[in-house]
Amino acid sequence: KELRKKQGLTLEKLAYESEFSKGGLSEVERGLREIKISSLEKLCASLDISLSHFFEYYEKWKVE
Repeated sequence: KELRKKQGLTLEKLAYESEFSKGGLSEVERGLREIKISSLEKLCASLDISLSHFFEYYEKWKVE
């Protein structure tokens, strides 16, 4: 969610670009739904970041 907001993307726009439903993406952002790595790749591509950047960001966020 934080990465999406940093880029000024709405939930609806990112869901559309990454072929998710708006509700499904919302559940992923809130930690209520797990996704396949292939789906995470689509999200990262829509956010214009690499998978490695996502995981680096995630690890940093987890610690804080």
